[in-house]
Amino acid sequence: MNTSISVDARSIEGKIDRKIYGHFVENMASCVYGGILKNSRRGRPEGPWVVREDLVDHVAKLEPPVIRWPGGLYADGYDWRNGIGPGDSRPLNRNRYWSRYGPLTRVFDPNVFGTDEFLSLCEKLGAEAYLNVNIGTGSAEEAARWVQYVNGASDTTEGARRASNGRAKPYGVRYWGVGNEAYGFWSLSRSKPREYAKRYLEFKHAMEQEDDDLRYVAVGCEPYFNKTWNRAVFDEAASEIDMLSVHIYLPGPERIAGVYYSFAARGGAGVYKAVVASPYEYERRLRAVEETITAATGRSGGATIAFDEWNQWWSPKQLIRPRWKLRDALYVCGMFHMMHRMGSLVEMANIAQLVNVLGVLVTRGDMVARTAIYYPFLMYSTLTGERKLKVETVCRSFDTNRVGGIPPMNDVPLLDCSATLSDDGRKLVLFVINRDDLQDLSADIELGGFDAKGEVEVHVLDGPGIDAENGFASDEVVSVRKSVKDAGDVLPRFKFGAHSVTAMVFGA
Repeated sequence: MNTSISVDARSIEGKIDRKIYGHFVENMASCVYGGILKNSRRGRPEGPWVVREDLVDHVAKLEPPVIRWPGGLYADGYDWRNGIGPGDSRPLNRNRYWSRYGPLTRVFDPNVFGTDEFLSLCEKLGAEAYLNVNIGTGSAEEAARWVQYVNGASDTTEGARRASNGRAKPYGVRYWGVGNEAYGFWSLSRSKPREYAKRYLEFKHAMEQEDDDLRYVAVGCEPYFNKTWNRAVFDEAASEIDMLSVHIYLPGPERIAGVYYSFAARGGAGVYKAVVASPYEYERRLRAVEETITAATGRSGGATIAFDEWNQWWSPKQLIRPRWKLRDALYVCGMFHMMHRMGSLVEMANIAQLVNVLGVLVTRGDMVARTAIYYPFLMYSTLTGERKLKVETVCRSFDTNRVGGIPPMNDVPLLDCSATLSDDGRKLVLFVINRDDLQDLSADIELGGFDAKGEVEVHVLDGPGIDAENGFASDEVVSVRKSVKDAGDVLPRFKFGAHSVTAMVFGA
């Protein structure tokens, strides 16, 4: 079989929203306390806590488009009023949600990282903020007052309080989530779907009295957990839902036995194939949510998906300090390609989480390390264009076995390609994932409707093997290497290394 990649720059298949490269921060385990912040007086939960500037510098290089906070399950027990004002006046209390699981998931909440600290960090990073209000133990009035504190003029009650805390100018936060995983028995806001929808409307109507230019995210559910939730919520509130929140973690923490069986029975290579193919299962589940949205509202209804928690998860150890491998970096790149294919339907996505807890970055003591899944964000967030182009790929395929919640799949293509074009039409980027764990693949490349000229930037994400991982001693074992070549060196044929991701940046 002759392997080929054809890109048509004249065929625009949709827009790509940069918010799909977003992140998520929750006060659980050591994501915030021990992650973003380090304790100057170890062993004392009240701190003092200070921001890790080296970690912030690493995040800044990702050009994060949006960051979600304070949760997550933590959000439905969070009183925002505890996290404002002078640091020495903030209470040290129990983490309302995560303390139930013991010290590894965060017992004490010093409230040092509150609204102003989070929003100031977002501004420093150039990221939009996405806030989740508390519908578990909070009220619609409290949520509305939080909107006023964040976005209100300084002559309003809460705006004046914000100004007295050192911030006269409103923050202008536009994205607000109402609740989190309310369909789950584990959630502080658990309810039946129609009850949740009524509560959603109660909160939304109170909040929009303080700011009429917000986008609201309602709690959605992927069919694995509840097949009727989304339709029931839309039946009650469809016209007032801007985005529907969806969370998917595969192979799934409830499937840990199946994952370890796969490692024992098929080894790392068998698990590798399932993991790098798994974005197709995520897409299948998101398409099921899309069908419900379409059936309930029609495409003109305008509701989109906020894929605001996603990642791999199968072991409790990953909540403390994950050990991501090159395999997992290829998975993340495949997730980006999946979201490119879904176009404008996925308006926002937030990987869970930014630091330590399934983290993109990890910390230990005073040290910070970039994990293998840091580098897909570095590549895609900074290079992707605004328009998705039509791509046709001809290549060999492979089959996979079940790994936990990842079902078996047939005819998975070895090459996964996505191409984007800048709004001005002058920069075309071709992303190619070679999923073959052993062999390089050479492919003929055709760029229709685009006259590539001059030099081509070639960015390659790779490592010495599928199980390569970064650590504190070296966080560039898996990394991105950049080179500059003449267009004639990469066209019309190029060799893509085994277990690698390549981004070619062409200029017109």
